[in-house]
Amino acid sequence: MPSIDFFTKETSTSSFILDVLSSVDNTVDVHSPTSDKAPAIAEVLRTPLAAIVIWDLDSFASKNEDFLSSLREHNPDSMILTYAEFPDRYASISSKLYDTILSVEALRLHLMSKIARLKEIHNAKRVFRERMSHLVGKSEAMKRLRKNVERAILHTGPVLIQGETGVGKDLIARAIACVYDKFVTVNCSAIPEALFESELFGHTRGAFTGAQNERIGLFEDANGGAIFLDEIGDMPLHAQVKLLRVIQNHEIRPIGANKTRHINVRIIAATNRDLREEILEKRFREDLYYRLNVIPMQLSPLRDRKEDIEDLANYFIRQYAPAGEPYSLSPEALQKLQDHNWPGNIRELENVIQRALCFTNPGILRAEELQIDEDLRTNKHHTNADRAAIKAFSASNYEEFRNMQLDEEREFLKSTIRNCDGSVSLAAERLRMNRTALYNRLTRLGLSIKNVRP
Repeated sequence: MPSIDFFTKETSTSSFILDVLSSVDNTVDVHSPTSDKAPAIAEVLRTPLAAIVIWDLDSFASKNEDFLSSLREHNPDSMILTYAEFPDRYASISSKLYDTILSVEALRLHLMSKIARLKEIHNAKRVFRERMSHLVGKSEAMKRLRKNVERAILHTGPVLIQGETGVGKDLIARAIACVYDKFVTVNCSAIPEALFESELFGHTRGAFTGAQNERIGLFEDANGGAIFLDEIGDMPLHAQVKLLRVIQNHEIRPIGANKTRHINVRIIAATNRDLREEILEKRFREDLYYRLNVIPMQLSPLRDRKEDIEDLANYFIRQYAPAGEPYSLSPEALQKLQDHNWPGNIRELENVIQRALCFTNPGILRAEELQIDEDLRTNKHHTNADRAAIKAFSASNYEEFRNMQLDEEREFLKSTIRNCDGSVSLAAERLRMNRTALYNRLTRLGLSIKNVRP
């Protein structure tokens, strides 16, 4: 409900309070500069007003008690906040007629703190609406996801986001962290293994060769906010141990430091790997998995929610179309989008729409103007997949089956790199992987790049 403020004098104090109150939505100000307005004010006081009434005692002199009595009688549930330059002058007024009496300076501090808090809430709601507007789709999976994100925002426990590459894990992380001023992103697949601990937790001067200055880590940089550990499945085991201690004790110890430092950080992690499978392969710690998986978020691939494609395509059209140049999808173009399997998920759809807008004139986008790459996994390697499936059925136990899978993955990666003339960067681009992640995967599979290249 709105608050009601009564002013009768053009003083600097009243002007200050009026300015502060006018910055809050739904505030009503009633001015009464002359005594002939008293009957009108008395009439107002006999009607239900608001949850909060701010009353200037200096403005009404001898009529304070009469007015406050009428106000209290007709508004028994309102909080009446009174103020004056010298509150002691009004000690004779019964305390039953108001809730509190403040000096002008105390009121100033009280209102400023409340206004600051209201602004924080307003900004948080604005950021939340902006972040949630990016989560486009009308499928049941998206409806559940939006509800889960809203619930996750209200808690402080770790969040684990799992899903294929390109499904929007970064957007989910940013939506969950909308209430924090700090948001630090860490790409775990892009950090060299030897530098992991220094990057995350920092180091002191002289802690190791080349450490000429003290450096704070990314966790300390995110203190008081949120940190997003993207591609956490690529984090080396020695760093996983350190992270487990951070989650358990809320403390970090920079390399070379003798004392730990307390931190307060919301941890949000994401991966496109199956961490349960990684645990079986001894590449991910089981205890860390359970520490991270407090609030799980599972993102469905685009091929499983094709009813979202139309909304997503129109969203990207609005985002990338030049100002004043209208574009829309023809029914045939929409059907072409819905028929595709989208191995690159939302990121691939975004690229297709952006490419179409670049090479076509404003108007209706036709199906032939949408350039969609062939799905390598369902075309070029289709016969290999068939042979792998037949071979897999001959396995006598899970370990033998898993070894077959790893052999197939080795052959697939070697073939891809050789088809790219030995270029790991080009192979990573075709596989829609980070180049460092591809190098890490080759290492884990026991493949040397020298032996892979033609």
